[in-house]
Amino acid sequence: MRTTLLAVTLLSALGLKTAWAAEDEWQITPRGFAGDLDLKRGYTGVNGSRTDADLVGIGCGIGYLTPMGVVVAAGLDGGGEYDLFGTFDSYSLDQRFVAVGYQFELGNGWRFVPMVGRTRWRLESEEGLLLNPGPEQRSVVTGYDYYWEASVSRRISRAVALGISYRQGDYQFGDSSATAFMVTIGL
Repeated sequence: MRTTLLAVTLLSALGLKTAWAAEDEWQITPRGFAGDLDLKRGYTGVNGSRTDADLVGIGCGIGYLTPMGVVVAAGLDGGGEYDLFGTFDSYSLDQRFVAVGYQFELGNGWRFVPMVGRTRWRLESEEGLLLNPGPEQRSVVTGYDYYWEASVSRRISRAVALGISYRQGDYQFGDSSATAFMVTIGL
């Protein structure tokens, strides 16, 4: 309770104004991201003792901004380790998500959007061709978990904003975090 009160007080003290728009807005947000997986021992799949992976990927979300500043979004993200022709053992993570947040308008076209969401994830580990004596194996694990995300962006035109976001979640398989470059297009 104290943390919430402190956050509201600080935001008010900084002079942030909310996104009280005259009308609602649909937003499409494609993104490209780089992320990190820290896996628990039971979820290393066919990759044995490897417990971390660096991912790159793309995704897209569609959101609805209400006149009160509340944002509701849904989308897809997919990322994997860079692997040339399946040569090495690799991980990939696909997510379908829904989220809710609040869009703070900071002035001069800048905006800050904190969000919380729920994702349906699919973690896949695949054995590579190099130094593999038998047929390649695959391991797939799926589940649902919560995450949080915060983004900062700036409008470059009436309908387009460029920004960055950071997403982090403590999932069943371990921790996942990603930093994304995003383009938000208002419709």
